[in-house]
Amino acid sequence: MLTKKLNPQVRRTHEWTFKALMLLLREKDFDKITIKEITAKAGIARQTFYRNYTDKNDIVQKYIDIIFIDFVKQFDEKKKSLDMCQCYFRTLKNYQQSLIELTQLYDPEVIYKTFSKYLDVFIEFLKRKEPPEKVNQHPKYFKKYQIMYQVGGAIFITAEWVKEKMEIPVEEMASTLEAISRSNYFYDGRR
Repeated sequence: MLTKKLNPQVRRTHEWTFKALMLLLREKDFDKITIKEITAKAGIARQTFYRNYTDKNDIVQKYIDIIFIDFVKQFDEKKKSLDMCQCYFRTLKNYQQSLIELTQLYDPEVIYKTFSKYLDVFIEFLKRKEPPEKVNQHPKYFKKYQIMYQVGGAIFITAEWVKEKMEIPVEEMASTLEAISRSNYFYDGRR
């Protein structure tokens, strides 16, 4: 599971390295950028790079980790679905420029590819919120699949929101996601 804390020095390294990568992406394609260029632009040693990353793609994943660490820090204090949705979109909004640049300069599908890694974070959180009377109501796999279904939808909604440059206000996005989570558009009441 994602930790709620990150060593401040490691966090700075991730932020500097990510910023360096974004600056370089404005000049050339990702495949043409070297580790040497990234470390020079970030002001870090090569050994620091390899201590923190497996490859260039890992720079993006570690930066996305920072975003989710900021979100997860607030998990425990959120009790209602709407509060959690607002927290989620507000956290993402804090990283608006970076997320938009990632989709434009790095990979248009970066949201789908990186956010799905956090499925277990959502599963653990939502399981804790489940009322005791519902725990044994369905087979054990049911809750996991239900959460996967909803989080998958949230990831697609997030990707679309970022693609549209996050113009819809956080509160509207949170209300929309919360309303969608409560309903099932395709369920007609028949089996």
